[in-house]
Amino acid sequence: MILYTLKQDYRGNVATKKYLAKYRQLRQIYERALGKTISDETWYRVVSFLKQRFSLRVESENAETIVEIFAGLKQRYGALSPTREGFEERWQAFKHFYDSEGGYSGIEALSALANYLKINLDDVPSSTRYYWFSQAGLSYSAHGIYHSKDLALVAFVAAKWAINKRSQSMKSATLEVLAIAK
Repeated sequence: MILYTLKQDYRGNVATKKYLAKYRQLRQIYERALGKTISDETWYRVVSFLKQRFSLRVESENAETIVEIFAGLKQRYGALSPTREGFEERWQAFKHFYDSEGGYSGIEALSALANYLKINLDDVPSSTRYYWFSQAGLSYSAHGIYHSKDLALVAFVAAKWAINKRSQSMKSATLEVLAIAK
């Protein structure tokens, strides 16, 4: 007979001793990656977010990987809040490439990004393209090979640029309409 120590969270959900140990381990991984400790409430929100967005299951084999990836994103990009403007579109770009399999050459990677984000690569300065890759911890090469999971980070950064570019176009179009209306 196996005995489990049961603990209830504030919602009344019961967790096993094994679950709680893994939950604490994931928190340690997250805090180590961030380089700081977090409150219990913050950790609860992080886990809730990861369950919604990454389909995290605390006791799964890939739980550590998911937590490490998210902590890396959080450390690199700061406030990764789902309530921030444009977050959902950035997240969808990330998930699109993260969930796909395979590799891309540098040129194919840019083309795939442009197609997904519905942008014209001719409008993207080459320095911006290099910036996208550098922010993802990668070095861009036209003939380099990039795994789709690595490209997910690039897509997350590139999506922010695409969102900003679209909002700039909307602002200038609004100004033109206002100028014509005068």
